[in-house]
Amino acid sequence: MWNSMGTNNYLVALSLFVLLPHLTSSKIELVDNGYRNIVIAIHKAVPENPQLIDKIKEMLKEASNYLYVATRFRVFFKEVKILLPDTWTPKPDLYKKATTETYSQANVIIAGLKSTKGDEPYTLQYGGCGKEGRYTHFTPNYLLNDIFIQVYGRRGKVFVHEWAHLRWGVFDEYNKYQPFYKEGEHYRVTKCPKDLSGKVCLGNDCSKCNLENASDPPKEGCVFLPEMHQETSSSIMYSPLLKSINQFCDKSNHNQDAPNDQNRFCNLKSTWEVILESEDFRNANEATDLGSVEPQFTVMQERKTALCLVLDVSRSMSESQRLTRLQQASTLFIEKIAKEGSFIGIVTFNNIAYVKKGLTYISGDDVRKTLVNALPTKAEGGTNICSGLLEAFEVLSSDDGSTEGDEILLITGSEDSGISSCFETVKKSGTKIHIIAMGQSATKELEMLSEMTNGRRAHASDNFNSNGLVEAFVELSEGQIQLESIGGTQEPGDSLVGDTYIDSEVGFNTTFLVTWLTDVKPDIFISDPDGKEYLTKDFQLEEKTTAGTLIIPGKAKTGKWSYSVQNTANQAQPMTISITSQPSGAKFESVVVKTHLQQTDEPPYTLVIYAEVFKNFMPVHNAKVIAIVETASTKIITVTLQDNGAGADLVKDDGIYSSFMTDYDGIGRYNFKVQVSRLHTATKEAAGHTSGAMYVQGYLENGTVHLNPPKLAIDDEDFPVEDFVRTKSGGTFMVKVVPPANQDVFPPCQITDLSAELLNNTVTLAWTAPGDDMDKGTVAEYEIRKSKQAVHLRDNFHNATQINTSSIIPLTARSREEFSFDLEEEEKVNNSAIFFAVVSCDESLLASDVSNIARVVIYHPSPKSRDPDTSNQNRKLTVGLAVSLVTIILCSVLGLIVFIINKRNSGMTVLDEEHVR
Repeated sequence: MWNSMGTNNYLVALSLFVLLPHLTSSKIELVDNGYRNIVIAIHKAVPENPQLIDKIKEMLKEASNYLYVATRFRVFFKEVKILLPDTWTPKPDLYKKATTETYSQANVIIAGLKSTKGDEPYTLQYGGCGKEGRYTHFTPNYLLNDIFIQVYGRRGKVFVHEWAHLRWGVFDEYNKYQPFYKEGEHYRVTKCPKDLSGKVCLGNDCSKCNLENASDPPKEGCVFLPEMHQETSSSIMYSPLLKSINQFCDKSNHNQDAPNDQNRFCNLKSTWEVILESEDFRNANEATDLGSVEPQFTVMQERKTALCLVLDVSRSMSESQRLTRLQQASTLFIEKIAKEGSFIGIVTFNNIAYVKKGLTYISGDDVRKTLVNALPTKAEGGTNICSGLLEAFEVLSSDDGSTEGDEILLITGSEDSGISSCFETVKKSGTKIHIIAMGQSATKELEMLSEMTNGRRAHASDNFNSNGLVEAFVELSEGQIQLESIGGTQEPGDSLVGDTYIDSEVGFNTTFLVTWLTDVKPDIFISDPDGKEYLTKDFQLEEKTTAGTLIIPGKAKTGKWSYSVQNTANQAQPMTISITSQPSGAKFESVVVKTHLQQTDEPPYTLVIYAEVFKNFMPVHNAKVIAIVETASTKIITVTLQDNGAGADLVKDDGIYSSFMTDYDGIGRYNFKVQVSRLHTATKEAAGHTSGAMYVQGYLENGTVHLNPPKLAIDDEDFPVEDFVRTKSGGTFMVKVVPPANQDVFPPCQITDLSAELLNNTVTLAWTAPGDDMDKGTVAEYEIRKSKQAVHLRDNFHNATQINTSSIIPLTARSREEFSFDLEEEEKVNNSAIFFAVVSCDESLLASDVSNIARVVIYHPSPKSRDPDTSNQNRKLTVGLAVSLVTIILCSVLGLIVFIINKRNSGMTVLDEEHVR
């Protein structure tokens, strides 16, 4: 038997530590049983309405009490921050200035005037069971309109339902796609617990939905209507609407047979079991009396940006054209990206720091030019990063005497053993620090500055072609959308060529930035969809740098743009092109791409790359998504991300594209970006699959049916997606130890989409093939086992009954596998179930985790349980024949009697006549 991934001694010894970029939501803290630093942020497009603030407070107050009871008096909400956008009227006496809090990193977002998803509250989660979600989403309409209380439940209860998704990584216990399932000779409702009372009804009629015949599935439109008042107190993850529900399903009442996401993703564990395994509860105190559990609120508001560039000018910046590239990227940022009305200052440092430009209000091209002229041109001396940060604090405090809510962009390529000496000052400053590490020599503690201040972090390698520095600057502006960012070394006469696509939702301030290395400018050619040409002479060439920019006036034309950058020098040189644009203000939002990384907490420490591709909060299907990873040695690794519900991907077609990364090339800083495109293929944004409170279509109260309005149906035809391209920088991560080059340390990934079907006593299993290394390559073999008990497969897979799989020739990763076999005679027991699971292994005998568990129900309908419609017809036919036969007999008898009487009467007449004669 091969080794499982958790038992390899050499894997346990391996310590592949990856320091991930901080791209997740704001960090929530649990202190003395109270959750703190919860950030609820309102989107800038939401119209100003102070009532929203009141509704948020009401929801959290109710939620805190409900959470305290639901967790059996363990935790509650202690401190909540409500973040308002800068588009709302500033009220310094009411709204505190935000410090490191941002909408993009909030735990809960209030967005969408009325989202195309409707007003369904939901949580975006794709990390798997026990993993934190990305964020919870409510619409303003949901918070302001009390009609949603009658279909979802009280807002505080709904918030706890979503909190369980967001914080503890549990899943829904209902299934809107499969509301009923077979169990023996009956159908059952997909719910938890099983004894949750109610009726299955078709509208107001609860007599038309029979679940008692497994050969007769419930009619379309039949729904389960729960009793509003239950004898059971579970379960919150089924429906927070029910008044008596205030607990999570636990081991004693969890319904393991229900085909819901909780069973699928959490290996049949109950929600309470998963919650208790979380970090919050591993060392949690037992039930305590904490007194008041009402949260404290801080209302904050984003303000105009004050940013100080802190630029390294020590001798290390003279290496690999670092200073030249810093000038190029800084110039682009100051002249083209920095918002009008913002504040920018410039500080440089080597051994000591210098203020090159104090805090300057951006108001026109002349001001921008003075800032560009202040950029450094010479690199020399040693390094003292803290001197630069402390000087920056002085610059930032010059406007209002405070550094809270201000930002620093620190760019350095140097080592500095004394960087930790200013960590405490940084923490107290309230300033958000973004860092860009240039090259591999930048001090290893650099990322801690961004980690402690909620800033972004990026890495710009010494490979000029990677364009990493420009991409990092673009990421600082949330209003800037990067369409393309590519580079390459071109021989004399060769060109960097390609196409890009501008969709109708972008196009304003579309900027083409071209960079090169020598003094010989390239020959640039740009063509719009109508064939209009832009040449080198149309570009603004920067004086101090080898870079040129072209800004398309007004709104750039929608469609395909072509570009060519030809090397006219007599030597090979690296050249790059970066294309950015801004939203056009169209009716709908543009396609939004976000990136995320997740590392497993035990060997072999695999890394998963995620890309969210959404439009109007709805997932975009069928996009082409490629992750470009640049390793510590500047090697480029491409990883194709898929939304197929297999391997690293949790749910198919939910707009989350993902894949494992298993290729490493030395220790040090890695950076990555994601390229997304949808070209010349029909695709639409669609509602997708989300974790959220159930829309209850009705309920019973005192035996009376109460129906709610039908849920708004979303027609995907209304939301076509144009051709588009996007490039999104993912930031940097640190690899400190890599797997040995001569050892196979990555097992096949877990199979998560195993399905089973039974037809004429033949079982067909189907799944997506894993790979030799997670989701890449081809596995060596499969081991399939079966059991009458699902938990037996989960907990004792290798002791379950094995199925002969010698005929299976494994296909390459991401292919569709199918395998059929017949049931044994002793298994053909009517009204029974059989469960199946799969483990795969590679040539090194490394095994995957046990797959999700699939089942079939053996059911042979008896004559009395045939299709009731047919039975009714047969009964009607039989009764009809019987009635007809009786009628015939009665008619015959009556006819005979009449005949006899007539005969008798006729004889009597003759006699009388004879008698008369």
